[in-house]
Amino acid sequence: MAWRFYEACPEGAVPPGGKRRVVVEGYPVCLVNLGGTIHATGDYCPHEAVSLGDGGRVEGETLVCGAHGWRFDVRTGACQDDPGVELPRFPVGRKDGWLYVGFWEEDEEE
Repeated sequence: MAWRFYEACPEGAVPPGGKRRVVVEGYPVCLVNLGGTIHATGDYCPHEAVSLGDGGRVEGETLVCGAHGWRFDVRTGACQDDPGVELPRFPVGRKDGWLYVGFWEEDEEE
């Protein structure tokens, strides 16, 4: 098993304090820019599967669902409204002006 990184979008596509929905290898991801550090979470709110990247908003270090206001810590994925719920998180890399999102995958057999 190893992290494999896939191209997500140009670095400038996620402005400071902003967010963006991207689909990486068929998986919807929400990218959030907190002071120049890009965080990646699953895009759908676990409450009602609403896109956080398209319909949510960023308030400080919190990603807020646009449908019913569920709040998630962008850095940890933890839901502030239901302690047992969290968003999946993914590592983010940068290379040549692009952002890359990592997924934990099995090694390919040679």
